[in-house]
Amino acid sequence: MSYRTILVCLNEVERAAVLLQVACDLAQTHEAHLIGLFVVPGLRIYPATGMAMTPEVFEAHQEIYKRHADTAKTLFDAEIRKAGLSAEWRVFESVSPLIADAVIEHALQSDLVIASQSGRGSSTEVETDFAERIVMESGRPVLLVPYYGRFDHCGRRALVAWNGTREAARAAFDAVPLLKRADAVNVTWIDPQESDDAAGPLPAADLAKALARHGIKTTAEGLSRSGLGAGEALLSHASDLGADLIVMGGYGHNRLREFILGGATRTILQSMTVPVLMSH
Repeated sequence: MSYRTILVCLNEVERAAVLLQVACDLAQTHEAHLIGLFVVPGLRIYPATGMAMTPEVFEAHQEIYKRHADTAKTLFDAEIRKAGLSAEWRVFESVSPLIADAVIEHALQSDLVIASQSGRGSSTEVETDFAERIVMESGRPVLLVPYYGRFDHCGRRALVAWNGTREAARAAFDAVPLLKRADAVNVTWIDPQESDDAAGPLPAADLAKALARHGIKTTAEGLSRSGLGAGEALLSHASDLGADLIVMGGYGHNRLREFILGGATRTILQSMTVPVLMSH
């Protein structure tokens, strides 16, 4: 089991070099085909100003994004030459003004999607709910890279968040190609005493056994939140373990076409300190 097609989203030009380092490392490890994607979104037209929109405004909009696309492509081409990977570059001109719409469309044919945690004040105007949308709507595992910092290694020591739910199972098994190459994997159930005996006498033991059959070195454990929120407890435990990857389900539901996120999902999306593989 391996990732054979990896899609890396490069609209966050400020983070392109870091994203490409993570993406190229994984593509080399898994002998994967790497797709670099940059989306030129449609022009957002507001009703109050729509009648005043001119060709010059449209052309300026296109020019800004194409300039960013050229920057991202230069970085992409340089990294691909250095790594000697099978790869392709895509610039997609979308009708939708939302970058996530196009990324979700391209993600459907990929084994793994790599993207930046949504940053604030991005010069490329990536929407603030970009990360949560591709997690919740693409149907693919998404490896989110924190907006700050560099990450030379991803997955040598992994923390798998487990609570016996569909989303957690999806994430754990979507992450198997990464976990098989890890030196250590902790499968952690937060506050198992609150699970109405679903956790059993040894929380997460059954999942740990299933992962071990893939040759994954696992440790099953329960973890008390000690007054923290679930997301905060995960981040704190990851730090204690020296983990360089968190694997977890993305929790939320669609209400009037807006995703309402669970508390741990929201906390991790906002405050992640290491790369996080999420599946929904």
